[in-house]
Amino acid sequence: MKTRKKELDVDFIGSQEPLSSSEEKKLSEFFRKKKELKKQKSLKLKRTSKKVTTD
Repeated sequence: MKTRKKELDVDFIGSQEPLSSSEEKKLSEFFRKKKELKKQKSLKLKRTSKKVTTD
């Protein structure tokens, strides 16, 4: 049987006021770190995916 999800009837989540400069800096740091971690994980996958064969 399928469960039903309740849909929220909202146009936006959060307040109407713009972000402060400290909030903007925290967000940019978060996204930068997230991007770096994603890049590191992809590099690890690429390194381990090669097979070593002997002749």
